[in-house]
Amino acid sequence: MALGVLSWASQTIIAQANRDTSVNALVLKICEFYKFITEDDRLVKLTSMQVVLQNIVEQILDCTRFIKDYSETKNFWFRLGKNVVSETDTVVTKYNLALDGLMQGFRDQAIRDTHIAIHEILADLEQLGETVELNSISYASEAGIDTSKKCLEGTRSEILGEIVDWINDHSDGTPRIFWLSGQAGKGKSAIAHTIATWGESLGWMRSCFCFARDRQTEHRHKKIFATIARDLAGRDPLLRRTLAGVIREEPSLKSSTDVVRQWEKFILRPLKGFVGGNAVIVIDALDESGDESSRMRILEVLASARVMELPPTVRIFVTSRASRDICDVLANVPHIVAKSLDTVDTTTAKRDINRYISNKLKELRIRLSDTEIDGLTEMSDGLFEWARLACQAIKPRKAGVDAKELFDDLVSRTHGRGQALLDNMYNSVLDENIHDSPRA
Repeated sequence: MALGVLSWASQTIIAQANRDTSVNALVLKICEFYKFITEDDRLVKLTSMQVVLQNIVEQILDCTRFIKDYSETKNFWFRLGKNVVSETDTVVTKYNLALDGLMQGFRDQAIRDTHIAIHEILADLEQLGETVELNSISYASEAGIDTSKKCLEGTRSEILGEIVDWINDHSDGTPRIFWLSGQAGKGKSAIAHTIATWGESLGWMRSCFCFARDRQTEHRHKKIFATIARDLAGRDPLLRRTLAGVIREEPSLKSSTDVVRQWEKFILRPLKGFVGGNAVIVIDALDESGDESSRMRILEVLASARVMELPPTVRIFVTSRASRDICDVLANVPHIVAKSLDTVDTTTAKRDINRYISNKLKELRIRLSDTEIDGLTEMSDGLFEWARLACQAIKPRKAGVDAKELFDDLVSRTHGRGQALLDNMYNSVLDENIHDSPRA
């Protein structure tokens, strides 16, 4: 629209202008102005230029009207006895000054836009550089959150509520670490992944690092705090900048397997200045890191009193079995809240397991009576993992076999308590799968 008006104005000027010296100079200035603005249409397309361009159009239209009506205006001045040359010079000077001012405003706006663009480019380049620095740090792949492992909605509410209350207690003296232990199958990992999932939905700065028995050959323990640091930095620009600076100062940290050094340089130092909301680090299944030597330095870090140097909004949630080496280091430490699922009220555990079994069987479209579901709940001995495997075991896998038969077979073969019960279940599932195999 604006360029169309300018084009029309230029044609009017050329067609109707007098050859008076002052007016001719004004015509030439308008032509130069028009050429300057239209030679690069990228400028006039910028949103920031629209106000300046609108003012220019209005001024040129005003100039055009003056030139178009110049003959009549000159005669009018002559009849009034005025000095035509002087009056013309005065008006033309006014227009020239106005056009010069608009031209300078146009240039100033272009310069400001250029500075802004350069600033944005430099910021993008800086962020790109930080990202490159962070991506060079050792990272344990597939060690993060798995939402499929979270607790069934409405279960484990008591222990989850206790953990969330601890996270939200920002008192200076609040222990920075919560260690949740318990025998295999108690649901520690489900609780860990639930906390991590909630943190994601609540906007916490977070990291979830999971050990796994079947991934021990990857030596995840050597990358634990480097991985956690990268996760946290990916969610906080200031932390990302700080961490990138640490790497620039000490490039050898990129591949360091010294977890104590990782902790001090990647976690403790950068997080000391953290002033945001909750920052939660979840470390799941520490006992599955490998042999005792694989987690010795990690335990050393967690037990260190320097953990309390972390801001009161930073929390570390750890789960593990009650292995002797872990208990010896983490038990009775002032800055660690220790909780065992083995001591949780059996009534609440059975309530949640009953709800889990009922829900899982509904998903699998398996119908059992309330009495049979109650029976499975009792046989689970408080082990969520046993309940999961039980539901899997009574799912028919071939024609001619229904869930009731599989249920009766499971009941007849189930015996023992605790780990023995879980081992018995694993054997039953393995045996069932072997018999179902085409090669069996």
